[in-house]
Order: sequence, then C-alpha cells, then structure tokens
Amino acid sequence: MNRSTLPQGSTAALVLILGSVLASLVGAGLQLLANAQLLVPLLDRLIPMPWFNYGRLIPASQFLLSYGWLGSGLLGVLLILAPRFSGIAFRYGRLLFGGALLWQLAILSGFTQILLEGPSGLIGMPQPRFVSILLILAFLVLGTGLTRGLGRSWKSGPLLPRLYLLLALLAFPLGLGSAELLLRGTVAPGSVQIITQLLWHSFHQHLWLAPLGLVLIFQLLPTLTGRAATSLNLGLLAWVATALLGGWLGTVRASDGPIPSWMQSAGVVAAILMAFVAVGNGLLVHNLTEGRWEEVRRNVALRFLSVGAWSYATAYVLLAYLSLPWVRPVMVFTVAWPAFFEVFHFLFLGCVLAGSVYALLPVAREMGWPNSSALTWHFWCTTLGTATTASCLLLAGSFQGLALSDAGVPVSTLASYLRPFLSVVIFAQSFWLVGQIAFTSVLIASLLKLFPTAAPMAVFRNPTVIRPASVGHLHG
Repeated sequence: MNRSTLPQGSTAALVLILGSVLASLVGAGLQLLANAQLLVPLLDRLIPMPWFNYGRLIPASQFLLSYGWLGSGLLGVLLILAPRFSGIAFRYGRLLFGGALLWQLAILSGFTQILLEGPSGLIGMPQPRFVSILLILAFLVLGTGLTRGLGRSWKSGPLLPRLYLLLALLAFPLGLGSAELLLRGTVAPGSVQIITQLLWHSFHQHLWLAPLGLVLIFQLLPTLTGRAATSLNLGLLAWVATALLGGWLGTVRASDGPIPSWMQSAGVVAAILMAFVAVGNGLLVHNLTEGRWEEVRRNVALRFLSVGAWSYATAYVLLAYLSLPWVRPVMVFTVAWPAFFEVFHFLFLGCVLAGSVYALLPVAREMGWPNSSALTWHFWCTTLGTATTASCLLLAGSFQGLALSDAGVPVSTLASYLRPFLSVVIFAQSFWLVGQIAFTSVLIASLLKLFPTAAPMAVFRNPTVIRPASVGHLHG
C-alpha cells in the first residue's frame, strides 16, 4: 500500500504512537534514576547538574508518562479506531497530522522546561502555561477528528464506547482550561487554588485518561471475542456514575487545611461508589471473555486488553480501600498511594494501550507482527514488574503509616523500613522497562518490515496458532 492509499489520519496516529513509545522509555528511565537517588543519596552528588535532582526528575517523568506515553498513545490508537466504529472516514488528514506534531511539540517543550527551569509546583500541572495552551490547541484539533467516532446519530454504532469518548473529549479542554484560568490567569484565594488543583487532577485521571481506556475496552473486546455487552443498562449506569463521581476522586487525599470537610467526605464517598462502578464494568468484561480463555492465552492483543480491563476494577477497589475512614488517616502520607497509580497507569491504561496497538496498528499501516519471544517478554515484564512494584509500595506504605502513627519511632528507623522495599521497586521497574524495550524493538522492526514472516494478528509463540473469528471486523 502506498502513501496515497493509506487511511486519512494514519500518519497522525503513527506520530502519536511513536512519540508515546519514546516518552515511555525516557519517562521510565528518569523514574528509575529518581528512585535510585532515594536509595543511594550519593548519586545526587555524583550528578551535580540541577536538572537531574529528585525534585525535577519526578515531575518530569510523571509529565512524560501521563501526557507523553498514555495521552499520546491513547489518542493515536483512537485515531485509527474512531472512523471504524462510526463508519465515517476522516477528511482532513493533514490537519490531524499537524495536531499530532503540535501535541509532540508541547510534550517536548514541557519536558525540557520542567528539567531546565523546574516544575510549576501545581498538582497535575508541572508544565508552564504556554505548554498547557499548546496541549489544548492540539487536543482541539485531534478531538475534532475524534468526534467522527461519535457517529451521525446515537444508533450508528455501539453506544458505550461513544459515550466514554464524548466524556473524554469534553473533560480535557474544560478541565485544563478552567484550571489554567483559575490558577494562573487570575488571583484566586489560596483555598480555591488548592481545590482547583485537586479537581483538575481528578478530571485528568478519571474523566480523561480512564474514559479513553474504557472506549478501547468496550469497542475492541466485543470485536475480538465476537460478543456484545450483555447488559446495556448496567453499562449506562456505570457511565453516568463515572461522569458524576470522577471529578471528586482527587479530593479524597485532602487532609484538613483550607479544604471544606464536606469536600473531603465527598471524595471518600465517591471513591467507595466508584469501586462498585468498576466492579460492574468488570462483570461486563467477564461476560465478554468467559469461555474464551484459550484465545486470551494465545492472542497478544486480547490478553493485554483483558488484563487491562480487570486492572481497571482492581485500581478502583484499591482506591476505595485507601479511602476508608479507618485506613485513610494512616496511609494518606505514605508510599501506599503510588501503588494505586502504578495499577491505574501501568496495568490498566498501559495494558489497554499495548493491546490496542497490537490490534489496530496493522489495520492502519498494512503491517504484521512476528511470532517472536519478544511478545512474551513484553507481556510478562509489564504485568509482573508492575504487580511487584504496586505490592511492594502498598506493603511499605502500611509499615510507614503505622510507624508515622507512633511518635516513639525515629525517622532513621522509618527509613530503614522502606529501604528493602525500595530496592525491590527499582528492580521491578527495571523489569517493566525491559518489557517496554522488547515492545519497542518489535514495533520498529515490524514497521520497517524487517521480519521475513509476519501476521496481522499478534500471537504468542506456540505450535498451535488460534485466531479469533471476528478479527476481520477491524479491517472493514
């Protein structure tokens, strides 16, 4: 297939996906370096440059992983998927390509500014103001293209993916634009600034990134398994609850200060209710994959998507646990909270993104995947590395919280509690990075068509190759 016959928007999708892969490698590498500085403080002296200190590495890596890896990647695969489940093709491929380049420019500018000048200090907004403006402009261009996925009418395709897509398309520009206006465009009182940061963090995580992941789950899983969601009413109830509760989840970590007590209580109630919402969506996913375990075992995309879907439910159940009134005071200032974000970002969104790339990229680029052991390395390094990291952080946070509650425990003893867990975390994160390197090598080699044999559907190495009967729907 030559360039003139490629689908409109496929080049923009490829730019976003490649940028996502690069951001994941750099972001994970910086995260490893920052954690190594915690374990061996001497490293900070061995690297005397100010842009490699812990206070800049952490926000820079978080910015890259959130906007560069997950944001770019999810938008990229959705540019491939949206016209296929609505039946409406893109018309302005060059405009989408320009939007993709503008998004990558914003990521590069934000990353370099955080390292060179330092972060802004705002929750979820470490980037300078001009980077936020670039992100909003790029998203408006890309989002205009993604509105093709909404269809001409509500009967023109599956309903749940389009509802979650609509929620994500509205949440990002409204949330980031309002936060920029209140935090850096006006002189708002201190309490309003804190509340605004918490609400934007909720919008960013639970009303933008999570719905983007759910779009892919509820569109690709039925396509790959050949089954439809069994209860549309349950799915609609979960969507309404997500739209109403997602914006309050960030306030669950607010502790006294200028935050009204009712807002803290609202965050706790929202977190507990969202656990039931996630379990409800998990039941829908279970019905889609029940009896298809052999296909899940063999099909790379289907296995990643299944793990991501169940990790979505696990993440929100963990959030509800950390929000319980008798758990929250102990865990609120510990490393237990990063355990939730490990599951949410790396197991839920990361696995959904990986599975979507495996399923959709051959559709847009006329390429195939090899029967390579690198696919197995990618899966097991991703899942085992993240699960180990989250488990260690949760266990370390429990010890840390109990020690902080005891005034007789000195700080030196507290640090000794965390050191062995931090060592395991660094090893587990390195394991995840190995998996991402394996994925990158397969992706680049497949795009360059370096493998002598390749198939449109990625499968794990096995003498018996099983392919889902409904794969052809993606190629329609």
